[in-house]
Amino acid sequence: MKHILRILCVFIFAFVCSCEKENLIEDNIENVKNRTILTKGASASSELIILYPEGTTELEKQQKRLEYGITDYKQCNCAEENLELWIFTGSTGNGINIEEKKETAKVDEEIEGVDLNPIISIEPDQFAFNFNPSGVLDNALSQIVDVNQNITIAVLDTGINYYYDGFSDSYLYNSTNDPCIDNNYVERFGWNFVDNDNNPYDDHPSMHGTVVSHLITSNLDNNNVPYQLLPVKVANENGSINYFDALCGFQYATKKQNIKIINMSFGWYDQEYELLNKFIERVEDEILVVCSAGNSGQNNDIQPHYPSSYESNNIISVTGLAGSYNDIVNGTNGSGVGGLSYFSNFGTNSVDIAAVSENIPFVYDNETFYYNGTSFSAAYTSFFSAKYYQNGMSAEMLKAQVLNNSTYSAELFNIKYSAYIYDD
Repeated sequence: MKHILRILCVFIFAFVCSCEKENLIEDNIENVKNRTILTKGASASSELIILYPEGTTELEKQQKRLEYGITDYKQCNCAEENLELWIFTGSTGNGINIEEKKETAKVDEEIEGVDLNPIISIEPDQFAFNFNPSGVLDNALSQIVDVNQNITIAVLDTGINYYYDGFSDSYLYNSTNDPCIDNNYVERFGWNFVDNDNNPYDDHPSMHGTVVSHLITSNLDNNNVPYQLLPVKVANENGSINYFDALCGFQYATKKQNIKIINMSFGWYDQEYELLNKFIERVEDEILVVCSAGNSGQNNDIQPHYPSSYESNNIISVTGLAGSYNDIVNGTNGSGVGGLSYFSNFGTNSVDIAAVSENIPFVYDNETFYYNGTSFSAAYTSFFSAKYYQNGMSAEMLKAQVLNNSTYSAELFNIKYSAYIYDD
């Protein structure tokens, strides 16, 4: 009888596990429909991100690592000396409860902030380019500006393909005066936080970071606005962003000369994560942070999408406008704006304005490809913001300029300012 009961229990347990697995698979299928998502269950189960208070010595950091029993750690070199990734190897094997470690660190007076380390994903577009992903850094040297005397836009993304002939001759940030030097790599015009080297080359199949960057720079070129671009590679060839790398990349960008705009065309849902919000608030007066609102067709007031749903005054959250890019920018869209694109998130409290998001043209190898997504709405807004920037402007003033030069539309009733931007 006991033997029969034991077999029955095993059967029930296997059935329950099978159902749970099926539900997880269904959740993942639902998630990959979104262009920018937080992969469910992707938080590194054995890692914590720690922010030490200002002034913490190296000896004090060593003592704190020993206290928590970490097996390895990673520092945020050239970006934020008080930020570290703590690694607890084999958490499932040795019984470490990472949530318990996090809760302990949250009440530790010698730790300023703590987060888990999720993976944020930029989903590939419907096409992939055939190109050589092994960029030779010297080929970009002619594209570095002489002096960083103009507005600088930092792009946190998959990097940049500096072979692409759609970029101007001199547009990359010049790091000569204050280079990052790490692992014998000397920074020249940006940084790769994925591989920890000085080559922020875009190896993403659809060149997401390159398309975002080109949308910004080409429009600035067309408007004769002097600028330089700082590429910050935080996403790998699969479009996966380690949250720790995103934090390092953001802090790295904030320390560069003349940075006034940071473009972040990615995001995640539900979980707020405090450290990025803290870092954004630190530069609330100086830097406008342009964020894509997401592509799930959902209400961000109900299910927040971060970082676009953070409430810092220097964030501008941008969603997608319905209609072809060429029709909108050329004023040939018939009766005018028809609301938001079908995939765009909205929210009367959490989403500020709309910008072009459909059929964004990108010419590569004499062929035109068309992109969709709020990633490109954010990029267009970064250009628009740079166009209206004037020396001495605070981030709040620049945001006000963008809003004041936007166009009201009753069709956009489901976003905060019921307005969209385009370059007239």
